Amino acid sequence: MKDETFLQRSLALAKESTTKGNLPFGCLLVDSTGSILEEAGNTVSTDKNPIAHCELNLVQQMAGKYTASFLQNCTIYCSVEPCPMCAGAIYWSGIGRVVFALDTNTYNAIGQVDTAALFEIPCQEIVEKGGRKVEVVGPAFHKEAVEFYRSLLKQ
Repeated sequence: MKDETFLQRSLALAKESTTKGNLPFGCLLVDSTGSILEEAGNTVSTDKNPIAHCELNLVQQMAGKYTASFLQNCTIYCSVEPCPMCAGAIYWSGIGRVVFALDTNTYNAIGQVDTAALFEIPCQEIVEKGGRKVEVVGPAFHKEAVEFYRSLLKQ
């Protein structure tokens, strides 16, 4: 049940991102006690920065605040499966668990994204290449996330 609550928050952050003129992606960092430590949305459009994905924004926000051993027991909740760049950043940041609501392929289909320019490797495959264990769970809120994105992207 806890995962669902945090995934709902990631979707709310995604919606907030769109109200600010950005792409619909959001994420949050939660510690082992269930406390929300950081939240971030996508700022690609407003920052005019193609790598200002929500996960990278979150990793930047938390830089220097937490130890690697602390982060190993934390979870990042993402509205959509992290892209390869973000999966790498999550890995290198030290976060130990990733939970995402919607998989990339379903998001791309709903949003009618031109996948020709995308670099698609599942998050699980990226983190498996590293020497440190990172648990990846998802899509973990699929039905609700599909409904959310269908509604949001019709606007």
